Amino acid sequence: MESAIKVENLSKVFYNKKASEDNREIWALNNVSFEVKKGEIFGLLGPNGAGKTTAIRCIAGILKPASGTIFIKGQQLNQFIAHKLRKHIGFLTENHGNYENLSVFENLSFFGGFYNIKEIEKRIVEVLKIIELYGRKDMKAGKLSKGQRQRLAIARAILHEPDILFFDEPTSGLDPIAAVNVRELILTLKGKHRTIFINSHNLEEVQKLCDRVAILDLGKIKRIGTPKELSRELWDAQEMVCTLKNPITPQIQERLAKLDYIKKFRIENNKIHFFSDDIDESTPLIVRELVKLNADILEIGRMVHSLEDIYLKLMKEEKELKTVEE
Repeated sequence: MESAIKVENLSKVFYNKKASEDNREIWALNNVSFEVKKGEIFGLLGPNGAGKTTAIRCIAGILKPASGTIFIKGQQLNQFIAHKLRKHIGFLTENHGNYENLSVFENLSFFGGFYNIKEIEKRIVEVLKIIELYGRKDMKAGKLSKGQRQRLAIARAILHEPDILFFDEPTSGLDPIAAVNVRELILTLKGKHRTIFINSHNLEEVQKLCDRVAILDLGKIKRIGTPKELSRELWDAQEMVCTLKNPITPQIQERLAKLDYIKKFRIENNKIHFFSDDIDESTPLIVRELVKLNADILEIGRMVHSLEDIYLKLMKEEKELKTVEE
């Protein structure tokens, strides 16, 4: 699949003049590489201070990296073509940046002026209807709720119909209902020709929105892939739970122990936890064996590791590795 964004060996260093000479360099990004496919929602996940905002600002051409190469839609980003590529980019900063003394319509008219948009008033009306703020087009931005201000900021980002959208902590500081509304809006913006790049430390948000994620910590990419791929990398077996109506007999336990496609199993009351390399392949086989043994099956469920499980396991492993190295 065609790449919308490609990052190769990206590094960014800041200097703390107040620190001692040996500790002045702060590597916000350290040799980071990844690729974002055209049409996907890609999440950059990590704790505060991991380097997420620095990464997104470098990719969008706002910050100049110390080293590395960035490609946007196949073109290498540099100081000579950055301004040309910006027409393809929409950027939502963590702070909404609306002019509070201007109306909703006036905000979009002002920012739209930077992009030479044809029939700009018609386009503003169209966008306001998409983000459900048309009824407040004459209201001053400072009078909007937090969720409405964020939607106005998203309207600014999509006004010139960019191919790539960067959202930096898109639901930060919003109440649960407003956050859900913004997430639903982001999903409606996804299309086969539009790529969305999201920075967030909100695990639930990334899980719900993103096709693939990269986990960033201390300026380095720790893992990248779909939640399913990351789960397979971090756990040596997949898990399925089968609940039976009656207690599990010794005959069932003896038979299960002989099945070579089960790595191991664990019994808890009337539940059997099965572990296998490929639970999709082994589940039908396990069910057939249980039926042969006259087991009354009430429920079967695959245990899916959430992004939170993946993230916490990865951070734990990194911490243990650092402890060993020290």
